[in-house]
Parts: sequence; structure tokens; C-alpha cells
Amino acid sequence: MAARNQLLGMAAKDPRLTAVRPNGMEDVPQYRVDVDWEKAGALGVPITSIHTTVSAAFGSAYVTTSCREAGSRGSLSRPRSPRMAPEDLEKLYVRNTAGKMSPYSSFASGHWTYASPRLERFNAFPSLNIWGAPAPGKSSGDAMRAMEEIVSKLPKGIGFDWTGLSYQERMASSQAPLLYAFSMVVIFLALAALYESWTIPISIMLVLPLGVIGGVLAYFVPGPAQ
Repeated sequence: MAARNQLLGMAAKDPRLTAVRPNGMEDVPQYRVDVDWEKAGALGVPITSIHTTVSAAFGSAYVTTSCREAGSRGSLSRPRSPRMAPEDLEKLYVRNTAGKMSPYSSFASGHWTYASPRLERFNAFPSLNIWGAPAPGKSSGDAMRAMEEIVSKLPKGIGFDWTGLSYQERMASSQAPLLYAFSMVVIFLALAALYESWTIPISIMLVLPLGVIGGVLAYFVPGPAQ
């Protein structure tokens, strides 16, 4: 989160970027439950029983489907008052494989932490989604280069990757030289088949650089007011 805030601060000062913002939820306090699986195994408590007990005690658990009404599902849950505080975990008991009840505190413990309420991953790594746009008069390529420069200034261990339209643009730009070369070969073969000659297409292809120069000059010539 500190790296994210550092990135947003630098992006707000960069003239090539605008409206750079996080797409996600802020970190909030959370209570994390750590289960000691070795102790649970020694007590003969199955993993499924642990999960089902916590789910039913602090949320709800599906138990049966009613036959009286089609599609009516029956769920099990505790009253609201005994599941409001972390200390209520110590009141839970889980049935082991021998049919005996084991207290939850004998194989699990909890502590407060600070994290995002939504599990955000990208390629299995913890991630944050950042949205933004190029500033007026700047291209998307300029904005992407600006973000790459900003990310390079973040602490070690923080990486980035492109998604959506930015990913498609980066992939298309890397394939542009190959596509241009392939298109020139196709044009040459089409001209050779049209004129039934190998020399005439070569002379025609030599005019391509002149056409590119004319296109670039025409781009910078101001046109009529829209």
C-alpha cells in the first residue's frame, strides 16, 4: 500500500498522465485465524470439520433441502450475539474422528491484521489494479512510458504488468515490424503477379518511403477548423 501511494503521488505530478487512480478497496482491520494443522491432526480433527464449524458459527452452512417446497434450502447459523467478538472462537468445539469434542482454542489462535477486504491477485501474485489516462495532447504510448518510469522508482520487489487495452497495445506494438515486413512481401507478390515481372514491382516498392514521408508531412499540416 505504501508503494501504491508513492506511485499515485508521482503520477499526480507527471504532466503526461491524468486521472490515475486505484481500482480496488482500501485496507481494513481483519481478524486472522491461524490453525495449527499438526495439533489438529494429533487431536484427530478433520480439516472439513474445522471449516464447517467456523462457517456455521460465524456465517451459515447448508444442511438440507426441504421436500415441501421445491428449491427450498435449509441453512444452519448461530444467533448474532454469540458471534460478534473474536473471543467467541474460544467457545467453539469441533468433533474429531473419535466422536469427541475438541475446543477450537486447542489447535487454533487468532490475531488482528490489516489487509484488503477483497482478495486481489494477478497471475497468482498479490496485486493492485491502477487505472489512468494520458493527459490532453499526450498519446497512450507516452502515458505507458511514464508509468514504467514511475514503477522503476518504487522499492525493490514491486513489479507491474499491463492488462486490457494497454496489454493489447503493447503486444501490437511489438508485432508491428513483423506485420509491416509481411505486408510489403504480400504487396510485392501481388504486383509481381499483376505485371508478370520481378523488376516492375521493385521500382514501385521504392516509392514507399516517399509515400511515408508525404503522410508524415500531411499529418503536421493544419487542416480546416472542425
